[in-house]
Amino acid sequence: VQNYELAISVFEDAGDRLSRELVAPLLGLSRSLAVARRYDEAIKTYHRTLHVHQVNTGLFGDETAAIIAELSEVYFRAGDYDTAKDLQDSYVTVVERAYPGYSIERLPSMYSRAEMLVRTGSNYKALKAYRRIIVLIENAEGSDSLKLVPALTATAHLLANATIVDGEDGNAKARRYLRRAIAVAEKNESASPADRAEAYIALGDFLSVQSPNRNAVIRAYERAWDLLDNEAEFHDLRDQLFAEPRHLNPVPGGSPAMLLSLLRNASEPETTKNGYVLVQYDVDRKGRSDNVRLVESTPQGLYDYVVLNHVRSFAFRPKFVDGEPVRSADRQFEIQFSYDLEDLPEEVRQNMALVPATDASSRP
Repeated sequence: VQNYELAISVFEDAGDRLSRELVAPLLGLSRSLAVARRYDEAIKTYHRTLHVHQVNTGLFGDETAAIIAELSEVYFRAGDYDTAKDLQDSYVTVVERAYPGYSIERLPSMYSRAEMLVRTGSNYKALKAYRRIIVLIENAEGSDSLKLVPALTATAHLLANATIVDGEDGNAKARRYLRRAIAVAEKNESASPADRAEAYIALGDFLSVQSPNRNAVIRAYERAWDLLDNEAEFHDLRDQLFAEPRHLNPVPGGSPAMLLSLLRNASEPETTKNGYVLVQYDVDRKGRSDNVRLVESTPQGLYDYVVLNHVRSFAFRPKFVDGEPVRSADRQFEIQFSYDLEDLPEEVRQNMALVPATDASSRP
């Protein structure tokens, strides 16, 4: 920050506060302030960077779009989601002016906007944004383009979390998008094993959470493994994807309201004690939590049942060894929370009297 400020002061002392040469140090200062989490200062500096850049180069162009995209990200980190989304819209507009029609050059900006909408919880708008991406790719490169695979899988993920879309069950629509992603990857001659495996893994992850048919889940993963296993250059990716169980539903929508409350309010200022629940479990070869057991909790009996049921609902992409899914033993899940002694039920107070409780803050 100090070095960039010094560089900026050199230009300002020369009397030109709108010099094109100022853009690089201003942008560097903006990024440095953002990394330091000095968001208010970063936002002001980004705005000045954008102004100086546009004075020298005009309102549109790739560099202008890139600065707007970075500024949107800083607003997001600062917690101003509405402004972040508005800037993403501006980013897309600037790119569209530079690349009209169905130019594939517009794709990165459209992905950025769709991802921002997901991050800010605007799932319906994000779904529309991903559908626009699909239309753009189809018009620019045809209905068999490999670029469709990530767009189709992202759309399916959003549909899976929607009950009814266009008068139809969201899960059913999600399956069709995933099947289409596989079809595109399989029949495209330029598709690599990684491209094809991506589609099968997306289907397996979806089915693991949404479907009771565990055999279909494992078939999708086995196909992905085989694709990556057949060529040595993809072995690192294979191992990265299947070396350990991958938790797919950390906070499923069906979790009890009490648990969701714990996750959102882990440390209320007015509470007096810290508690925790520690659970151990296995992941079976079909990707389900198994042998779930309580290891330790305080206050004993307060949230044990809720957390145990939560862990029993877990779904995983299982670990694979030599092309076969295997059991993974002795994994742990812990949740910490705060509570007020006065709010404890009587039966929990009795448990505390019988078994001395360990405060979570004193644990290693």
